[in-house]
Amino acid sequence: MAVRRILRIDDPDDKKILTTRCHAVRMPNPSLKQLAADMFETMHAANGVGLAAPQIGITQRLTVISIPPAVEERADGSLVEVEPEQNYVLINPEIIKASAQQVNGLEGCLSLPGWYGEVPRASWVTVEYTDLTGKRQRIRKATGLLARALQHEIDHLDGILFTERIRDLSTLKDYSQEEAPAAAE
Repeated sequence: MAVRRILRIDDPDDKKILTTRCHAVRMPNPSLKQLAADMFETMHAANGVGLAAPQIGITQRLTVISIPPAVEERADGSLVEVEPEQNYVLINPEIIKASAQQVNGLEGCLSLPGWYGEVPRASWVTVEYTDLTGKRQRIRKATGLLARALQHEIDHLDGILFTERIRDLSTLKDYSQEEAPAAAE
């Protein structure tokens, strides 16, 4: 596995790649397992929740998402995991249904480290994709962080940056000198 360089929105050469609509991945493709492993390693090294292939310079419709485990504190102060970590490798993903209702949420991007802004997203989405074995899968009515991450990463595959989704640019702020907000794609 290898940590790859993450392209940046504020670099003109990188931005050309980041704003390119990616082409479909042809299956079977044995090299995808190594690429997905590299992407997870790169994403975790940057403390992210998701990473799309164009963010590492590959214009293919591939993204990885890792939703941290849900943990609750008990009365005695101990922590217990109530939902395990969820890891996804999505090849050629597409949103097939989305709620009409939108929710605003603070969003960041590994291609613009430290910056976060209020982004409206559908409150739930249903996504179809191919997994690493070549089997078609469906995530039905994903909500919360998973729904936001799916929409953010699929936008990357379409050449759309999260900054283009922000309706009020005054919400876009550099948190790099402060504690970063919880949601970072």
